Amino acid sequence: MVNKPGSEEQSDAPVLRHWEPKSKRTPVRLRHKIEKASAAKQRKTRKLAKKNPEWRSRLKKDPGIPNLFPYKDKILQQIEEKKRLKEEEALKRREEAKTTGAVAVGTNDASVAVDGEDGDHLLDETMTDEEDAGSSNPMAALLASAKAQAVEYEEASDDDDDNNTMQLDATDRDLDLGASITLSQPHDSSRRSFDKVYKTILSSSDIILYVLDARDPNGTRSQEVEREITAADSGSKRLILILNKIDLVPPPIVQSWLKYLRRYFPTLPLRASTPASNARTFDHKSLTVKGTSETLLRALKTYAHGKQLKRSTTVGILGYPNVGKSSVINALTSCLGGGATRSQSHACPVGAEAGITTALREVKLDNKLRLLDSPGIVFPAEAAASKLSEAAKPSAAENRRLSKRDDHARLILLNAIPPKQITDPVPAVTLLLSRLADSKDLMDAMLAVYGVPPLVAGVNGDVTTDFLVHVARKRGRLGKGGVPNLVAAAMTVITDWRDGRIQGWTQPPTDAEERTNDQKMVVREWAKEFRLEGLWEKAGSAQAVEIDFGGDDVMSE
Repeated sequence: MVNKPGSEEQSDAPVLRHWEPKSKRTPVRLRHKIEKASAAKQRKTRKLAKKNPEWRSRLKKDPGIPNLFPYKDKILQQIEEKKRLKEEEALKRREEAKTTGAVAVGTNDASVAVDGEDGDHLLDETMTDEEDAGSSNPMAALLASAKAQAVEYEEASDDDDDNNTMQLDATDRDLDLGASITLSQPHDSSRRSFDKVYKTILSSSDIILYVLDARDPNGTRSQEVEREITAADSGSKRLILILNKIDLVPPPIVQSWLKYLRRYFPTLPLRASTPASNARTFDHKSLTVKGTSETLLRALKTYAHGKQLKRSTTVGILGYPNVGKSSVINALTSCLGGGATRSQSHACPVGAEAGITTALREVKLDNKLRLLDSPGIVFPAEAAASKLSEAAKPSAAENRRLSKRDDHARLILLNAIPPKQITDPVPAVTLLLSRLADSKDLMDAMLAVYGVPPLVAGVNGDVTTDFLVHVARKRGRLGKGGVPNLVAAAMTVITDWRDGRIQGWTQPPTDAEERTNDQKMVVREWAKEFRLEGLWEKAGSAQAVEIDFGGDDVMSE
């Protein structure tokens, strides 16, 4: 029966319903919440990774060949075969190198036994032999060339060692700057350029300011240089010792050094610049940067006015690297008053490291005074030379090596070597600890800087390793696997010593040489030319120093 349209009877056929899947789209709010949580977790992971001292490689590990790869076994066999062939080829090359090296060593031993002119002749022969061998066996020619260059380098180093041990010649009174180390210049600078800088300063200057570090005046002083200056131009040169960086030394030590140095030459204390941040300084009250600079400028102007020369008076400045020579010029230019511009008050570039000044620089103060800045020069050390001459004779090479190492450590503590040129700072830290060990207060103050407990002596009484391990852990100087990096820790100690965060100074010698009447007369006459008597009489403070030149060694406090 067919249902007609409009009939009320319903069909029995099933009704099909379409299933609509639920949407997987998440709300934007939830998606942003997940992204923020993921970013926060990644930041936390990176932060914890930075605090973890263990070393981890940044290179991702090779996951290898997947196990489901159908040709994995075949690929692994090919890899093993390539590795075996590579090892066999390397072994074959080593055997060939051994056989050819034995022949090359025999030929080079014959060439080493020849000296002088015969050595040059034999060198030419070996070069021709190398060319012949190179056509047949390149490895033999390479080994022979390397051996010949090694022999030539050893001969050159022996010649340098002989030059370093030469003594100063008193007949021609010419400084042997070949034994000196000028570290404000690059390594490839020659001895002739160093000698030229010193002789230029000596010949063109009327007054020479010899700048010393107040922490170690005798370490930055050369008596041979002083004798050269006083003997130049029939004694017409004038020399003034400048005791710089006095704010790093307590007032009693400064006064003791002034009393000692004024036995030989006129000496003035100076604070040429402000100290570094966190430096442990002492308050000298009247001896301020402005006061000491004005005193020095007044003395120089007095001498220039008294001489009444038709030309301007030239003031040369000498000293070790990083003793503050350029800072002395900047301090003098800043005393010119309102007429001094910023460029004049900062006439010379300065820095905490040695080697900022690399060439001679002339600065004009006024019509009567010209200043001549010079790069730092490390002059020959008489003490080191005497120690070397009195050293034990069994092994001269060993004594020379130890002397070089000790001299290098001494120059590091004098801040005469730029940090980039310091090869081994650990001996310098050892020398610093040995100096501070004489004073319990100074040693305790240094340990307090790093928060280090009392040091424990190791094998052979060595306390340097224990100290550097503590410093490395305190300052985060750790290497792979959290192992303390002793070299980096030693550089940290050297930097703190340079900037004055570690206190330390030397005492003046107690067994000073007795002055002759000529020395007393020279000091007294030079002091009158500069009118150095009573320069601090107007200070009116309890620490005002009354300068006494020439007479008895009396200093009133």
